[in-house]
Amino acid sequence: MNQQINEFVEHLHNVKKTSENTCLSYKRDLERMAAFMHERGIDEVSGVTEDKITDYANSLRNENFAPASITRHYTSMKAFFRYMVENGNITDSPAEILKSPHVKKNPPRVLSAVEIEGLLSQKFSNDAKGKRDKAILELLYATGLKASELVNLKLSNVDLGLGCIRLPRSSGDTRERLIPYGKKAKTAMHDYLLNARREMIGNCDDEEFVFVNCNGTSLSRQGLWKLIKTYVRKAGVDSDITIFTLRHSFAAHLVENGADVSSVQELMGYADSNTISQYISKDEQVSDPYGWARIRN
Repeated sequence: MNQQINEFVEHLHNVKKTSENTCLSYKRDLERMAAFMHERGIDEVSGVTEDKITDYANSLRNENFAPASITRHYTSMKAFFRYMVENGNITDSPAEILKSPHVKKNPPRVLSAVEIEGLLSQKFSNDAKGKRDKAILELLYATGLKASELVNLKLSNVDLGLGCIRLPRSSGDTRERLIPYGKKAKTAMHDYLLNARREMIGNCDDEEFVFVNCNGTSLSRQGLWKLIKTYVRKAGVDSDITIFTLRHSFAAHLVENGADVSSVQELMGYADSNTISQYISKDEQVSDPYGWARIRN
């Protein structure tokens, strides 16, 4: 079964052009399911029945997996077994009986202008790491990039002259997504790329990623999350702020300052405007009387 899981993941990556992180997530979920089946003497896909799938689903609940995590596991299994049906390995998918638990979605936290100012205007060290960290925080708020987009950002994606980032759109769309950033981010990016990055990469001359760690290699997602938490704590912001918080704040502040929702949708790379409208409400706009977001961006 593990070989078929690997074939499925390769199909996702090479044919469906699914992101690397999503592929890894599918692989991890399915290998867990395969291990469960192996313990029960089932090593072939054809041996997985609806009853065994139900047993596995119950095991996830018994181990207190969060509803969102259970839903993700269900999605992985359904996609895998459908692929097995399409390839003729089995006639019917045993995973279609799975019903995802209700996931309560809380509206994302949006920072106020005062909190943004506190986070981005705090004192950064004047060494290479401090310049990198400032550039990261400014860029996240100025562009609404996802964590994966920031850590995978390459030098070829950045146009310092125009002050923008060029990224691919959704899977299957060959057009570029152009994301401009404002003066604060442009200044911070110039300072990092021209005055600090060379010191950080050392002898790693072939390093193509924009943001690197202290070893000169690409910054990891874990390193990015740790960085965010460090500066949130230093700024004294009383909230569990994440990269998603900065992303949603970027969108909400743009809309409040007059940006068209469809334009914000384009900048964030969403295919469906409902994704934005679910957390940007005209009735729940963020107070920014001094136009901080407009000035910064």
